Amino acid sequence: MIPYQFAILLTSTKGIQWMHKYCIKKLPTGERVHKRDHFHDKKCASCGWDKEDDDHIFQCAHRRSLRTKVINQINLLRNTVDPKLCDILREGLMTYFNGESVSTAMLRLRGQEDVDKKQTFKRYTLLIDEQVVIGWDNLLRGKFSKQWKIQQKAFITRKKLSDPRAYARAQRNKKRKEAKNTKVKKRKNKTEAFHAFFQAIIPIIQEIWMDRCIDRNKPVLGGRIAAEYDSLIKKVTHYYTLREMVLPEDELKIYDETIKTRLDDTNQQLKKWINRWKPVIDHSMKRVKELAKENSKLIWKHFTANKPAKTTVSRINTKQKKTKKYSDNPLTNVFKCLRKKRSSSRVVQTKKTKNKMNHMISKLYTKLLRIQFIWSPVRFLW
Repeated sequence: MIPYQFAILLTSTKGIQWMHKYCIKKLPTGERVHKRDHFHDKKCASCGWDKEDDDHIFQCAHRRSLRTKVINQINLLRNTVDPKLCDILREGLMTYFNGESVSTAMLRLRGQEDVDKKQTFKRYTLLIDEQVVIGWDNLLRGKFSKQWKIQQKAFITRKKLSDPRAYARAQRNKKRKEAKNTKVKKRKNKTEAFHAFFQAIIPIIQEIWMDRCIDRNKPVLGGRIAAEYDSLIKKVTHYYTLREMVLPEDELKIYDETIKTRLDDTNQQLKKWINRWKPVIDHSMKRVKELAKENSKLIWKHFTANKPAKTTVSRINTKQKKTKKYSDNPLTNVFKCLRKKRSSSRVVQTKKTKNKMNHMISKLYTKLLRIQFIWSPVRFLW
């Protein structure tokens, strides 16, 4: 990646700050300001597009002439730079400016063939792939692929080997012209072609941003600033919706005019009204909540006098299940069935079911024995 520190042309602090924000995509566009302040309009003030983001700054229909200036800078590169690289640069930026698919445009560019049916851009495949990943919008922020520099060096080498004498003659003529011009100071590091291209387009991009700011902050009929007035209208309307949520004594002071007459004020008057009454509205709403909390009863007092209603329920069943009862019949009520023990994961030796004997059977046997003893002498006599 090519660094962009050299492109800070403006020496003022504001110019450096703007350059830094532009390169890291932090300029206050409509969409970015709307995220911090939802009253701010995110539409484009120039063409009325729904969302003004970083891409729309370049793609706006009202800035076609400034985009043409950027393309013209590419035409100036053709004197020193590989023409194929200029074609790739032009095609990529034009596709980005028109809002079209970059991948489709690059595929179309790769498919171009010469007279011998050979792909003319085959050697630039890696450059195209890397720049697509980086993004053509980032190219306008000084983020070039390394392949631009590599391919330019390869082009100079090919040019030198094709006709060494002509190349040496051109270099000598160039040095003679530089020697005649004594005002030009020698530089330690020579500026590369793509560095110079980025330096040339920065003032044009700053002009695009200035036009955007003028369109957003220009006064309309009545001396208002359009974008500022829209955000102030939304704020004032929002505070008027909170009219029933403040104290009655504050309501008479704050909302002494209707919303229709309030919105007819100038931007400065609306700002003063918001700055004066915004903290009062917040404090009054807070006070209303506190008073409502003091006068309100707890919900359980509406149903019970002294104690709150029992809300916790114990889900643990401590009572044991009763034994199964049979009907009061001596034949079936002889034995009682006991509860079976719960099974466990361990293998337990099987046990025989235990049964309790009832006293009724013992009583039955005693009665039978008495009867037998009584009737035994009688049988003996017979």
